[in-house]
Amino acid sequence: MTPGPTYVIRCPLCEQLGRYSSIASGNTFGAVYYTDGKRVAPMLPDTPSVVRCGHCSGVFWLESAADVGEYSPWGRDAKPIDPTWAAALCLVEPDERQYLANLEQLMTAQPKSARDVRLFTWWRGNDRQRGERLIDDDATAELISTRHDNMRALIDLLDTAEPVDQLMRAEVLRQLGEFELATKALTRHFPAEFDTAISRLLYLCARRDSALQKL
Repeated sequence: MTPGPTYVIRCPLCEQLGRYSSIASGNTFGAVYYTDGKRVAPMLPDTPSVVRCGHCSGVFWLESAADVGEYSPWGRDAKPIDPTWAAALCLVEPDERQYLANLEQLMTAQPKSARDVRLFTWWRGNDRQRGERLIDDDATAELISTRHDNMRALIDLLDTAEPVDQLMRAEVLRQLGEFELATKALTRHFPAEFDTAISRLLYLCARRDSALQKL
């Protein structure tokens, strides 16, 4: 993995500077793929589309922020960095609770991206099962209810004519414990490239297993 430039932006909510790193080149060695469609590639990390400001804790679409500049701290061509840029706080992706609290604001800001932001929220909720912490022991009944509301709203935004969305719909249903509906969604015709994922999901449905799994 080769680091790319660090980009500096201005938060559209508080006007403070924020920064995020980029990747010039990478690879998918060691990547892990999950049943919800997310890929975790240590050597090719994704830049989040939605970020949280380190100053005001506001959540916004990264593309809505004004570009301030960029710098490359690596290699022979590295130049002195503007101190205000170096002092800018790192932008990070919101966690599940922060996504849920800002869903309406984010969808109002970009109505055509409602599917994406609900997908990101679902993925962030599932991240609790991707690491070492496998038990969601601090989830309140309210959080679980709101999480499920988002998942059901995501189903309504998926295009059943698209194989990827149809597969995702089945996975959301499975995670909601709707195993019969998930199985039915998996019995339609899919391209052969989806056979492995479909077999895995059908197996999990038969076991009535609603947990996120690796593919």
